[in-house]
Amino acid sequence: MPVQVRPYDLPDAALFSGKGNGMLVWQPEETVIVLGQSNTTEKSLFMENVMSDSIPVTKRPTGGETVILTSKMAVITVAREFADLIRSKDFFMEVNRMILDMLADLGVKNYGTRGISDITIGNMKILGSSMHRRENRLVYHAVLNLAEDPSIFERYLKHPSREPDYRLSRPHGEFVTSLEKEGYNINLQDIAAILTHSPTWLPDL
Repeated sequence: MPVQVRPYDLPDAALFSGKGNGMLVWQPEETVIVLGQSNTTEKSLFMENVMSDSIPVTKRPTGGETVILTSKMAVITVAREFADLIRSKDFFMEVNRMILDMLADLGVKNYGTRGISDITIGNMKILGSSMHRRENRLVYHAVLNLAEDPSIFERYLKHPSREPDYRLSRPHGEFVTSLEKEGYNINLQDIAAILTHSPTWLPDL
C-alpha cells in the first residue's frame, strides 16, 4: 500500500493561502513528514519505515527538500506582500537576518548562513527554509532544530536529490545538528518572544 499524502493542514496553512502580512512561530504536536512541492514519496522517503511507524505525510506549497517535523523543533513561517516585485533571495536574506539576530540575542555562537538559505553552526545545519511565491506575496517557511536527534532523518528520509555544496554528500546524521547538541537550551517561547517583537518585522505589520 502506498503512503497516503494528506493535504497541507498544519498550523501555518492559512498563511500560504491568505493575503497580506503574517508571522507564526510554532511547534508541531506530532511527528509529521512534509514533502517539498516537487518531491515524491518514492524518491524522498524510506516508505517501509514511514508505514511501519505510522508517520503521517503531507506536502507543503513551497519548494525545497522533504523535512520531518517533531515536537523538538520550531517552525517559523513569515508571509509578506510587497508593493513591488522582489527576488525570493532578498526575502530569504531579510528573514534569515532576523533569525540570526535572534540567535545572537540568545547567546548562540559560531552561526552563519550557507547554501541558498541554510543557517548553520560551524559547518552543521540547524535551520533549513523554503519559499512560496504568489505574485508579489512571498511566504518563507523554515524549520529550526531545537533538540531533535538527527538519526530520525536517516530513518525516514533518503539522501536528497539536490544538496548545497557545503554538505559534501554527508549523510543526515553528519550534516544536521541541534541547538541542544551544540550546548544551547533554547525553547519555543524564547524564540517567539524575540521574533514577534523584532524591529525588522514590526514596521510591516
